[in-house]
Amino acid sequence: MTLTYQVGCIPGFGMARACSDTGPQGAELVRQIAAEVAQRHRVPTSEIFGDRRFRPIVHARQEVAWRLWRQIKPNGQPRFSLPQIGRYLNRDHTTILHAIRSHEKRMGGVQ
Repeated sequence: MTLTYQVGCIPGFGMARACSDTGPQGAELVRQIAAEVAQRHRVPTSEIFGDRRFRPIVHARQEVAWRLWRQIKPNGQPRFSLPQIGRYLNRDHTTILHAIRSHEKRMGGVQ
């Protein structure tokens, strides 16, 4: 996996985004990332896609949104838009934008 610097994908963000031309795509990639994050946060994967708003679940859900947003296609284009991520996580695209910003703030800003 290589990192590519993408400027201006979301106003105020200029993060390196993961670029992978092999491996799972679409819903399979979403499930894989959700499973990894759920295990790390010790929450059930089903809760990431659910409606509960307990802090550990919300933090896991926000990390999933952030990781999906960082994925790019080999041609340099984002793999998922905010509305696409929102559909996968059953959230509005503005909630996804908030999730990305919240996760980055928790991580200490842009890395």
